[in-house]
Parts: sequence; structure tokens; C-alpha cells
Amino acid sequence: MKALVKFALGKEGMGLRDVPEPSPKPGELKVKVLAAGICGGDIHSMKDERDCVMPVTLGHEYVGQIVETNGDVGDFKVGNWVVTLPACYSCGECDFCRQGLVTLCPERKSIGTHVNGAMAEYLVVPAKYSFKLPANITDTEEIKKYALTEPMGCVARGVYERIDVHPGDVALLTGPGTIGLFAVQLLKSRGAYVIVYGLPDDAKRLELAIKLGADEVHTDVNELKKAIYRKNPAGADITCDASGAAPALNLCLNLTRTHGTHLQLGHFGGRNIACHIDLVFDKELNFVASNSTGMKTWDIALWLLNTGRVDLKPLMSMQIPLGDWERGFNAVINKEAYKVLLLP
Repeated sequence: MKALVKFALGKEGMGLRDVPEPSPKPGELKVKVLAAGICGGDIHSMKDERDCVMPVTLGHEYVGQIVETNGDVGDFKVGNWVVTLPACYSCGECDFCRQGLVTLCPERKSIGTHVNGAMAEYLVVPAKYSFKLPANITDTEEIKKYALTEPMGCVARGVYERIDVHPGDVALLTGPGTIGLFAVQLLKSRGAYVIVYGLPDDAKRLELAIKLGADEVHTDVNELKKAIYRKNPAGADITCDASGAAPALNLCLNLTRTHGTHLQLGHFGGRNIACHIDLVFDKELNFVASNSTGMKTWDIALWLLNTGRVDLKPLMSMQIPLGDWERGFNAVINKEAYKVLLLP
């Protein structure tokens, strides 16, 4: 079968290769991949900014259909459409595993980085970390949006599990990319007044932010400050950076009110950054990071999707064959697309 494999350092160390079809071990599902999303983490893997065990098939955001099972897989059956928590191989015994926070297990192995992932025709995953789509969803175009469950779930963990959000809270979001636009919808779903800041080049993304529920958008820092202090003279109750850029983080820390909360969703790619971190100390801020998902997160994320509380379709801006992977990666890097789906 064809798979996108990271086999050596550098971009030249990635390519489409013929690899054997996987076979499920006891407790595993063999899944035919319908769509696999390109994540910022895959970009980091390409640039060697993230550890991965080479050679490995990339991809951890996916939706697919079960074609084979092995042993006890609970109520999963051939034909079910599924998604899977990426860090699906872990020790199963540590405190984090017992809490369902397998991403934080010291021994965890994730599809797409440590074991073969979803940018292939087939993959195998443990049943215990997989989740079924509603049986009444049969249209494949509708099913494809569930390939975005994992990245949306990363935001849901931050907004629903890691921080408190109260109706009327003033929330500042920096970085109106895919993750930021998920955050807009989830903060709104919890009753926050959401103000989005982006660069002038983000004009189209800011337009979409308004369509997805943002109350205000700004590209000028002075206008942004006026908007925040008009709503709350003390500053933003919540700031959230989805950009992973030092200037955005510093802006957030400056505009968070004393005893406010900052949620960090953007990843800095292993870079050392210049940050006025004393602001966390001076204002006794709650600085919270949200890393991937836990088991509870997937129940929340699928509930948000199944009940229509979030709209992912506007973010599915490119669907291309797996063989065109390079075009898709470039589109993400160059901000020419929100979420790119590879179709094996």
C-alpha cells in the first residue's frame, strides 16, 4: 500500500513509499483511511522539530472505516466509522493512564510519530482508544469532517477541561488559524465575549472568525486594547494564544487582567523565545497549557460535533490525493489553507 513516510532527516527524508499492509493484533482494529489531516505537528516532524521514530508513516488526525478486527474489541464491528486518540499505546498503569490522560504517560507512543499513522491506505489502532461515529451518518462528505475531531479536541481539552470559562468573560484570542478558529467557537459555546487579534495578512481569517461567532476582530494593537478595556477595564479575563509566536504571547500576558487566565494552545516548535514571563508573577496569572487530548476529551469533542455546536466544514479548505502530499504541506506552511485533508 502507499504511505507517506518520514524515513530520514529533512524534507528530503519524507516521501510516498510502498509499505506492507498492517495486520491487527489482539484488541486492535484495521481501518481503511478515508481522510487524514495535515497537522502543525506533521510540519514540525518534517522540519525535525519533533521527535519521531524513523521510518514511520505520518498522520494522527483521521477518520476511517473498520475492515478487520482481532480478538476482543468490545462492540466495534467491521463497517463502523471510527476516530482514534493518537497516543494510543501507553503503559496502562501509571497515574496518567489511570486518569485517561494517556498523552502524558512517560511511555506513550503515538500514531504518526512513534508507530505508523494515518497518512496511508490502512492503519491499525487499539479498540480501547477508538471512538465510533453515530451510525446515522453515512454520507462520506459529512464523515470527512470527523478527521478534524482530534485537532478540535485539543482545543476542547483546553477550553472545557483545563480552564474555567464563565458567561460574559472577555476572552482574547491571538492566532486566527485553524486551532484559533476552533477556539473561537468553543469559547463562544461557553458564553465568553470573544475578541480575535491577527495580523493584517490575516484579513480573510478574521472574516471567517466573525462568521464563526467572534464578537470583534482587530489587527491594530491600540484598537485591540481599547476594545478589551471597554468591555472590562481590568483587562481580559481569559487570553488564549493559538499562534505559537512570542509577540502574541507577550501581547496576551500584557492584556490579561490580574488573576486572569492565559491558555497556551500554540506550539513554539522547540524554539527559545523572548517572553516577559515576569508578568505571570506580577499579576499572579493562571498560565495553563493544553497538550493534546485525554479520554474524556473525546466524549466532549464528539458531543460538540454531533450536536452541531461547532462547525468544521468552513475549515476543510483543501482535499487532495495522498500523492499530492507536498502541495498540501506547502499550503499549510504558506497559510494558503486552513485544514488540508489527504485522501488515501
